[in-house]
Amino acid sequence: MGGKIFGYARVSTQDQSLNRQTDVLIEYGVNEEDIFTDKISGTKFNRPALDDLQKVLRSGDTVITESLSRLSRSTQDLLTILDGWQNRGITYISIKEQLDFSTSTGKLMLTVLAALSQFERDAIRDRVCEGLASARARGRVGGRPKTDKGTLKKAIKLYEAKTHSIREIKEITGVSPSVLYRALRESKE
Repeated sequence: MGGKIFGYARVSTQDQSLNRQTDVLIEYGVNEEDIFTDKISGTKFNRPALDDLQKVLRSGDTVITESLSRLSRSTQDLLTILDGWQNRGITYISIKEQLDFSTSTGKLMLTVLAALSQFERDAIRDRVCEGLASARARGRVGGRPKTDKGTLKKAIKLYEAKTHSIREIKEITGVSPSVLYRALRESKE
């Protein structure tokens, strides 16, 4: 391993302790001052310490976590991070799973994770499509209800008269500003 060795530890809430993870990282050889810690859910994309770590990483560096789940709870997010690190020449090691993603076994695991992530996305998409088809078969129509044309014309007249603000027009007619602006734009075309 060339470059510098960094550790990353994360717990999901402010109440939880990072001590166990940082102890494991120190025992593994990471200097305490090189450990970045977050107290935030792994499903969140904005993790300040992870963002700071990303900024200091250079090609040849290594990032070590106590387990894969400490880096991310989302397979897709994990793959995005690991793929970015791999492209930048950064090694990742997960102690609990005993995975070093710079080895052939680690790269195989990364490929398997990517395939599982794609499968997960496809399965979600299929379930959504099936749910929509089922709802349609029961007579339910998706989407927002259409704005009544008469109400929309009234909103446009109020707007063009310049006697009411957009907020007042919404209160009077129930037509949202975005619907009103879209109708005005379409009438000019």
